[in-house]
Amino acid sequence: MTTIRFNEAISLAAAATLDASLPAVSPVSLIRDVYGRIRFAVNVLRSEYPADAVAHLELARKSLGAFAAPGGTLFRDDFTDSDVLFKNPDWHDTIIGIDGPGEETGREIVVRLLDRQIVGQYWLRTDSQESEKRTAPRIVFYGIKGGVGRSTALAMLAYRLASNGKRVLLLDLDLESPGLSGLLLPEDRVSTFGIVDWLVEDAVGQGADVLRDMLSDSPLADNTTGTIRIAPAMGQGESSYLAKLARVYADVPHADTGQEQFAARIQRLVSELEAQEKPDVVLIDSRAGLHDLAAISIAGLASLVLLFATDTAQNWQGYSQLFSHWQGRPQVLRNIRPRLAIVQALFPETDQVERSTRFRQNSYELFSSTLYDQIPPGEATPLDVFSFGVDDEDAPHFPWQIRWSARLQEFDPLLSAEKGGPDDIDIESAFGRFFEGVISAAVGD
Repeated sequence: MTTIRFNEAISLAAAATLDASLPAVSPVSLIRDVYGRIRFAVNVLRSEYPADAVAHLELARKSLGAFAAPGGTLFRDDFTDSDVLFKNPDWHDTIIGIDGPGEETGREIVVRLLDRQIVGQYWLRTDSQESEKRTAPRIVFYGIKGGVGRSTALAMLAYRLASNGKRVLLLDLDLESPGLSGLLLPEDRVSTFGIVDWLVEDAVGQGADVLRDMLSDSPLADNTTGTIRIAPAMGQGESSYLAKLARVYADVPHADTGQEQFAARIQRLVSELEAQEKPDVVLIDSRAGLHDLAAISIAGLASLVLLFATDTAQNWQGYSQLFSHWQGRPQVLRNIRPRLAIVQALFPETDQVERSTRFRQNSYELFSSTLYDQIPPGEATPLDVFSFGVDDEDAPHFPWQIRWSARLQEFDPLLSAEKGGPDDIDIESAFGRFFEGVISAAVGD
């Protein structure tokens, strides 16, 4: 007996939905549980669905081997309230390759998939109208890998914006590896509470009290016309951070919806901080890697996502996995891709033309193969097409560069130039192009 693997199972299940014996008026959807096991669902009453079609789906389910979920095909009358399943917000149109025998081999089809995941669900939860509700742009700093200068760039952009008179709100959402307050706040200026405090206190109805005492002024803005206000991950003198962190991802009771999920709580926190602080710009330090916190920041909060990368195989492979995940979910892809901008971090001092060209080409190949629309030869280009040339400077793949600088290797943003810290010339030399790109794209002046 042939062993069916995870990738094969979804392909076989999708192929089964193409069978000519199935009624076209009642499309078959797929449900994949947390173990990867699959069953079929049809949004009609069982009595309305032909018996031979039910039998076909049952045979298809059994052919999935270990990835056949227990139970038969689900219909509306299998539930007291069928909308709980069939109107679940996590259903997505998903592109799946068909690798079965015969003429279907190599095809791709779109099926409706409800993917039950323990983690990673937030990568698919986007709101196309969210940006229209915001009072200030939210710029997310993200890297598939750490160690690419993401937090330093955030600090320098905050300084530049404050120098331009902006009220800047900084949020440290890298809860597992907090460090923004250590970079931008002396110990005596760290606020009493942090974001993790709000999450645990809000779960028992005391979030509003914490909100007032979780912001600090960074001295980085002391000599500017603007302000830099920081909401750290942890508060001053914290001794129970791990005990709190272990509890923050739990759903909490909610009067209207029954349960409020972690992503909704983070979105509510950001909105409440914006209402309290009234910033001109919000900068969010995201968790690196394929983490749920990063997903919430990118898919649920951002108006602009800065994708930090160096020209290494690990970076391109990591971004390729993420982009391919979106590529298979067209609705999600359309919401997310206009927010993205690649940042070439640690741009070297030598061989700059060659390295810049190679990075841009690698970035273009990544975006064009996963996120950009493909226009078949000979067809007219639609007006709303999302596609760019390799040298198009307005394209998401065209990098904003941050230059490597020996002066910034032992970087302390709170150290004045008179005491050996970087001066405005050092900062502008390293970050000037980056500042111009971000401010033009998200801030406007």
